[in-house]
Amino acid sequence: MTTYIEYELDENTTILVEAPEDAGGGVVKASRGAGDPVPSKLNFKQAFANVKGSIKAVMAEFDDLHVEEAEIKFGLKTVGEAGFFAVGKVGGEMNYEVTLKWRKPEN
Repeated sequence: MTTYIEYELDENTTILVEAPEDAGGGVVKASRGAGDPVPSKLNFKQAFANVKGSIKAVMAEFDDLHVEEAEIKFGLKTVGEAGFFAVGKVGGEMNYEVTLKWRKPEN
C-alpha cells in the first residue's frame, strides 16, 4: 500500500507527497485508518529549507567559475519520518524533478 506524507502549505491547505517504499522504517501508517496520510513533522517550506541551501551553494560555485550560462537538474524525494526532502539522482525515484538554469547578466 502506498504511503503519503501530508505537508501543510498554509493554515487551510495541505499537499500529499508519495513516500518511497524504502522510507527507512520511520514512516509508518497513521492509525486513523487504512490509507490515511502520515502528517509531516515539518511544513512544506521547512522541508525544502536544506535543499534551498544546497542550491544556493551550487550557484555560488558556478559564480566563482565565471561561467556565462549554467544549468543543473536533480530530483527531490521525500525521506524519513519527518518528511525531509533529499536530492536524488535524475531519472531515479523522485517526487519532483527540478531544472534550474541561469545566465550571467549582460552589462
